[in-house]
Parts: sequence; C-alpha cells; structure tokens
Amino acid sequence: MRQLLTQVKCHGKRIQSFYFIMIALFLMIIGCAGSGKPQYEVDSYILSYSAPSWDKPVKLNTSLKFNRFSIAAAYNSANMIFRKDAYSLDSFNYSRWAVNPADMIADSLLRDMRESGFFLAVFSRHETDEGRFLISGGIEEFYLRMEKSNKTAVISITISLKDTREKETKSIIFQKKYVREEPLQESSPRGYCQAASQAMRIISEQITNDIYTAIKTNVQSTMSDS
Repeated sequence: MRQLLTQVKCHGKRIQSFYFIMIALFLMIIGCAGSGKPQYEVDSYILSYSAPSWDKPVKLNTSLKFNRFSIAAAYNSANMIFRKDAYSLDSFNYSRWAVNPADMIADSLLRDMRESGFFLAVFSRHETDEGRFLISGGIEEFYLRMEKSNKTAVISITISLKDTREKETKSIIFQKKYVREEPLQESSPRGYCQAASQAMRIISEQITNDIYTAIKTNVQSTMSDS
C-alpha cells in the first residue's frame, strides 16, 4: 500500500512537471510573438528634387484647380515596379513608394506651379476653393526599365487643361503627353528614386511652362473677343 501511494505521488509530480513545462513554453512563445522584431524592414521612398528655377514671370490674374490624377492599373499601387521586357513586370520586395505614384506626382507638380509665381492661386484637390482653370492628369507609365546594359526610370504623363467658364465643347484648352526617361546613376531602389525625381523635375518644368503659355493665350484671346 505504501508503495502504491509512492507511485501515485511520483506520477502526480510528473504530471505537474509536464504542465509546468508546457505553460512555460506557451508563455515564451507568446512573449516572442508580442515583442519580437520583424524579420525585415521595408524602405519607403518619395520623389524629391529642388523646384525648377523660373525667370521673373508676368503673373496671370487667374486661378487653377487640380483634379485627382489617375494612373494606369498596372502601376496603381505603392510598389516600385520594374520591367525587364514588354510582357512582364515585377516589384522590389523590401522597397516601396511612400504614397501612390499618381498622388505623389500631382503633389510635386502642385508645389512647383505654386512656387513658379505664374498664377494668382493654385488649389489642390483637397481645398474647397474653385479655380477657373482645371488641371487633370493621367500617369500612363511609371516604372524602372531594366536592361542588360543599363537601367532607366520611365515616366509618361498626359495633362489636360480646361477652362470652366467655357461651354463643354470649347472648354478643353489643350491635352498633351509628356515622356521622360532618366538613366540611373546608382543601381538600387534609391538610385531609381533619384532618377525618377530628376525625370519629374524636367517634366514638371515643361508642364508648368505649357500651362502658363496656354492660359495666357486663352485669356488674351478672351479679352480681345469681348
């Protein structure tokens, strides 16, 4: 009888030890899951460049408003997309754009047009103010072309300008496509961002100058007709 009681006590201790070990392992797993660091970090990039330099302009006494820009479905994400041929696309695993490219490009152009001093006011799509002229844009291509010999940042944008005071059939002042390809100086996602920023700087200067000329011509034509 005494031997049987001893066996029961030993068996009970083993069960207690087993449960104790299981609880300890469970707590360790929970602790690791809650406080452990991620296995990798994703780097976020954004277009960045010094605003184009402008000659002292004759400021136009008119205002502009930005619509939200659209973007082709293939590039409609924060992925930093690259293409090795015409039929396939891929993206970097640990590098992304900080925001959608359509919004990033529109914000860059908005800043440059404000700093140009060409216009009385330039409003973003978020502001309640209305502008006489409405700017719409569509990003058709925004990617890194990867070839054996070189890598190139590619940006293609279509811009349209509308006069809201005109009838619908006459409201479109112009529509134009802008394409820029900029070679990478550094073969990396950061190098791609730098090349894309330089390409956007040149496109932005072209767009701003063209819009200024188109509006100036339109306003002068309207005044002479009245």
